[in-house]
Amino acid sequence: MCPMMPKTALSTLLLLASMVLPVLAAAAHKAVHLPCSQTCGTGVPAKQNLTYPFGFSPGCPIQLNCSEDGDALIGEFLVQSASPDTITITVETKCDRPFRSIDQLYGRNYAPMGTNSVLLNNCAQTSACDVPRTQVIQAQFQSRCEPSNKTNTSMSCYSEKANHYNAMFLNRSGLFDLGCEYFLSSISAEELNDGSVPLRFQMLHLSWWVNGDECECSQDADCVQLLGLPNGGGNGFRCKCRDGFLGDGLLAGTGCRRAKSSPKWEKEETLKVLTIVLPLMVLVVVSMLILSGVYVITRKRKFAEVLEDWERDYSPHRFKYKDLYVATKGFRDQELLGAGGFGRVYRGILPTSNIEVAVKRVSHESKQGMREFVAEIITIGRLRHRNLVSLLGYSRRKRELLLVYDYMPNGSLDKYLYNQPKVTLNWMQRFRVIKGVASGLLYLHEGWEQVVIHRDIKASNILLDAELNGRLGDFGLARLHDHGTDPQTTHVIGTLGYLAPEQMRTGKATRSTDVFAFGAFLLEVACGRRPIKHGDTEDVLLVDSVFSCWDSGDILEVSDPNLGAEFVEGEMELVLKLGLMCSHSNPLMRPSMRQVSQYLEGDLPMPELPSTGISSCRLTFAHRPGLDDLVVSCPSSTGEASVRLSSVAESILSGGR
Repeated sequence: MCPMMPKTALSTLLLLASMVLPVLAAAAHKAVHLPCSQTCGTGVPAKQNLTYPFGFSPGCPIQLNCSEDGDALIGEFLVQSASPDTITITVETKCDRPFRSIDQLYGRNYAPMGTNSVLLNNCAQTSACDVPRTQVIQAQFQSRCEPSNKTNTSMSCYSEKANHYNAMFLNRSGLFDLGCEYFLSSISAEELNDGSVPLRFQMLHLSWWVNGDECECSQDADCVQLLGLPNGGGNGFRCKCRDGFLGDGLLAGTGCRRAKSSPKWEKEETLKVLTIVLPLMVLVVVSMLILSGVYVITRKRKFAEVLEDWERDYSPHRFKYKDLYVATKGFRDQELLGAGGFGRVYRGILPTSNIEVAVKRVSHESKQGMREFVAEIITIGRLRHRNLVSLLGYSRRKRELLLVYDYMPNGSLDKYLYNQPKVTLNWMQRFRVIKGVASGLLYLHEGWEQVVIHRDIKASNILLDAELNGRLGDFGLARLHDHGTDPQTTHVIGTLGYLAPEQMRTGKATRSTDVFAFGAFLLEVACGRRPIKHGDTEDVLLVDSVFSCWDSGDILEVSDPNLGAEFVEGEMELVLKLGLMCSHSNPLMRPSMRQVSQYLEGDLPMPELPSTGISSCRLTFAHRPGLDDLVVSCPSSTGEASVRLSSVAESILSGGR
């Protein structure tokens, strides 16, 4: 038998073992973990500032994907940020994203939180949703997935809180039981201390954890245990360093390290300093508080915004005034695109998305005013057509009114007809613009849920995109009425040369008055001349000149000299004759926009022009200082009727919009 070990030696060995074994165990625990890399495949750190347990190698408990541009991804979804308890990802609106894509959100170490709401399409069943104003939210996404003249009835919204208020995660089985075909987007809600619930569109929060029944946290970290987790159950945990310590808190990670100065030490040092320089500190603090208060109040007044009832029901996206101020560099003159009676238009780059936009800033002195501002938001904010300028959103600050549009890099059509003759459009480009505007106007008259009367069709309101496609814009004068009803009488308003005779007599704008303005626009584009030519004694309408050439049998003589002979004679003749037909003094003799589009596309043969009624309405200006009077003479059934508009009406009929 072996001799017995003395008690003192045994005690010493046990003491050493109790000191060494935990160190060895910790070292062994660290040894089993593979290294976790926070760099992408390119070898450089990801754009997001990620720490353990997030990374891009097999040694990371939560392994992410990495794009070629250095962005962290979960499946196909972009990771915006990672906090001690959540991962925030972007779920961009995508109409044809398969529903199975939602599986990418349920991983071994993460799952969608119960505060999210998921937007779905083509579902076999419906489910309650906790998101307020779901119809407004549906309207915002509808145009991306449905034709503009249809109603989206298949969009669904799933929210766990609608059924289980305290649910921690979105129920994956509940989602799949709906039998949906597409995963459209998501909305994340977060309750604040004041009880408000802000919504963040196209954003989703995932809760994350490290698997394990026991916490493996640093001694200076607190552990949060999670039981009965999704994806097969199981337990997990998260670690958070206590105050005065920095790090991820995990034993397998960086653990926790003491900050350069603990809060207690900083407090003592601060008290010592205050004891020495207390009077001076009080003076400095009071001064800073006063200055800060003045700054905050001034800044709030500068960027204060107003919200009215109509905006909650009808408006598209509302931008923060501050974002538009930054985007346009403080509305600097260097960013100015144009100016007119309505105000000024500036080029801008949105700071959050780097999207190039055009911002129309309605001036305080503008005759367009609040009524036209609301009309443009309500109208164009819901219209969707390739030949209409898209309204992205709006903003208001006190009496300042701003509209945000798609940026049209080639500006308005009129500068190519008049201001830049050396950079003129060729005939093929002009003809394409004409057909595009006709298509957009047909959509306004017949293709939308209501009839939209534009009331201000002219070359300066036609904008050209990067491919020189024409888009009709500026809906500040637009009026709406239901199909099958008559439009109401309004004030005579528009631009001289584009106003139909009956509009100036009755004050009623109709689809036919829009057709008349489109006829003036056709002649303007084909001839390269404005609808009214100012003379020494009398102003002559362009339609009269075209009518005279047609009557003498040589209508092509009025074509734009800048085109030379570089045009298709048949198309030029068609546009000129169609312009005359649309300019007929009798509204019943004008074609509809559907017929106009069919003539331009060659689907209908062009009828013979009538020999009377086109050139029978003339405008005469009294040439004296101030241009006091304008007389419009048109034949009627009882003789010749005259309408005299005062200088007040003329100021409304502004050509500078």
